[in-house]
Amino acid sequence: MGLQQDIGYVARRPNAVQRALQRIVAIPALSPILSRLVTPVDRALHRMTSGRASVSSGAIAFPTILLATTGARTGESRSTPLAAIPCGDDLAVIASNAGTGKIPGWAYNLRANPTATISYEGRVAAVAVREAEVSEHDEIFAAANRIYPGYAGYRERVDYQIPVFVLSSAETRDE
Repeated sequence: MGLQQDIGYVARRPNAVQRALQRIVAIPALSPILSRLVTPVDRALHRMTSGRASVSSGAIAFPTILLATTGARTGESRSTPLAAIPCGDDLAVIASNAGTGKIPGWAYNLRANPTATISYEGRVAAVAVREAEVSEHDEIFAAANRIYPGYAGYRERVDYQIPVFVLSSAETRDE
């Protein structure tokens, strides 16, 4: 059984309103600003609703997980709401940082400690993490673009290969 099945993950197709909001959110000048605003709200909503609600999943149809990593330097737990991309039976997360040109801290945390915990709609799973292989990278980005077309723009705005991480099931429990 894969991670998607373990946590009951379902990627939903966006409706017309969500597709319109996705186009707005993908505007290069807006996406980094909106990302900074939505992330703390999503983090709080995840906590308040046991992972059952987020601005990202409701407003723009991002299937959002809460990824808890261990700080590379501090050793402290850090939680970040992220879009989850189907990758076979597993999930992938993309360290795009809304195309700002900076790799997000959680990516460094995963490189230093390739284990994490994810929450999705009330289910919690310990995950093993690995960076996507070169052969998987474009496939994962294509899947991400089907969920949110803004990912294509993120790739165009940076001069490096955006890191992609594959999350595999280690253990699952109810929150």
